[in-house]
Amino acid sequence: MNYPTLTFVKSAFVEFPANISLMTDSAKSSRTKRVVPWKFIVLGYALNVISLLNINWAAQQLNKIWFSIYKRRPKPWVHKFWNQADHRIEINLSNQSIPVYLWGKGPLIVLMHGWNGSGTQFRNFIPDLTQAGYRVAVFDAPAHGSNPGKRAHLLDFSDSLVAIQQQIGPIDSVIAHSFGAMAVTLATRRGLMLNRMVLIAPNLDVQEIFDSYTQLLKLRPALKQQFKALINREIQKILPIENSWELLSTENLLEDKDQSGLLIFDTDDEEVSQKHFNEIQNHWSSAKLLKTQGLGHLKLLKDHEVISKVIGYLKK
Repeated sequence: MNYPTLTFVKSAFVEFPANISLMTDSAKSSRTKRVVPWKFIVLGYALNVISLLNINWAAQQLNKIWFSIYKRRPKPWVHKFWNQADHRIEINLSNQSIPVYLWGKGPLIVLMHGWNGSGTQFRNFIPDLTQAGYRVAVFDAPAHGSNPGKRAHLLDFSDSLVAIQQQIGPIDSVIAHSFGAMAVTLATRRGLMLNRMVLIAPNLDVQEIFDSYTQLLKLRPALKQQFKALINREIQKILPIENSWELLSTENLLEDKDQSGLLIFDTDDEEVSQKHFNEIQNHWSSAKLLKTQGLGHLKLLKDHEVISKVIGYLKK
């Protein structure tokens, strides 16, 4: 099939990470409205037009983006960072192996990054964690970083955590960011045993991610519905259950969650709405809460005060 916009659509796919979200109306009043890049606006328009001719093809292109990983060539400092680890261990998953890098000695803390992220984002945590007496495991999820592949899904993240527990040893705590929080909460339902979880800027609802994604592209209703049906088929191949959308929700992922935990959220987060964070807090009332301002979604991982508060929580 050859549509006039096909070349543009393909080029835009390369620059479109699947976890980009648009703020909900309830969040706009307290935060500056996010500027939508023009390429994404044109991409949504192009797919809407193409869907009038072939809705299945347009939905399939959206489905490819949804599960695709956006990679850049690693900068020289990235290789240097990994080479500074005390140990490197290959863990085996069902269809591949990935390296896990270890620093320090003591109870094991695993750092779980988000979609299109990297373990290197936690580099500021490592010195303080090791100095506090922990052994720290850091890794890039399947298809992320230098790991092979261009597509991934939630179970790749979740099963990596279970594999670390089985092949490296008991895990005291997981510190997870963004989509990584969904991975760890799902992993606790698939055999992962933890003393504590630290969830930083968490997103625990696939429906909210989907709604933000489709709002960003301003997809027409029929295309949105077809796209959702394709995602549902893909998820059912991974998680053979009748309603995967209900499972991957805040209510279900935090069901009976009396485990100790720390929730960290910034009021200027451009990826996760205050409304969703409040929902997480309501379903996990036993968790301690840390709110910040002005750090957004990513700077939380670099902030010395946040890192200090996390260490303080873990040492109690």
